[in-house]
Amino acid sequence: MNTITSALKIVLIIRAYQWIAIISFVAFLLLYLMTLPASYTGGYSSFEALQYLNLTLTGFSVLMAALAALLMPLIVYLIRRGKKSSKSSAASGVLIGLLAPMLCCSPILPIAVGFVVSLMPALGGTFGIRMQGFIATHQVEFFITASLLLLFALYQNAKKVINSINCQI
Repeated sequence: MNTITSALKIVLIIRAYQWIAIISFVAFLLLYLMTLPASYTGGYSSFEALQYLNLTLTGFSVLMAALAALLMPLIVYLIRRGKKSSKSSAASGVLIGLLAPMLCCSPILPIAVGFVVSLMPALGGTFGIRMQGFIATHQVEFFITASLLLLFALYQNAKKVINSINCQI
């Protein structure tokens, strides 16, 4: 935790990175607030989804938006300094957070399974329905996983910011 705090102090002292964090937070918060209730809206993400928000979805929206918003300035800082940033954990966290509610109750998963089954009929049956049920049942676990991936990405990039300051070569 000390690594993250130290890196954020180094990066967020610069006004441009503060703006990146603020704009990222607002953008990610709107995105998550409209996307996480997708399991209640049949997989659709829009402003109408806001009426389906509950305390759990709102909490995860704020948490994941905050983690992503803190992550963005670190990534931009590292890229501007010519250093390699860790984007895969961040991308995984964002994708899991966004795709889990959409795959639960939208036609995306049945269409994908239908395409695979058309190629290999032995995989048919109720696989798609069971998969959607699993995602809907374990949605909170997917959100926790996404949050942990974002936190891990934040730590990785914070460590690289600290190391880039210590290494002047």
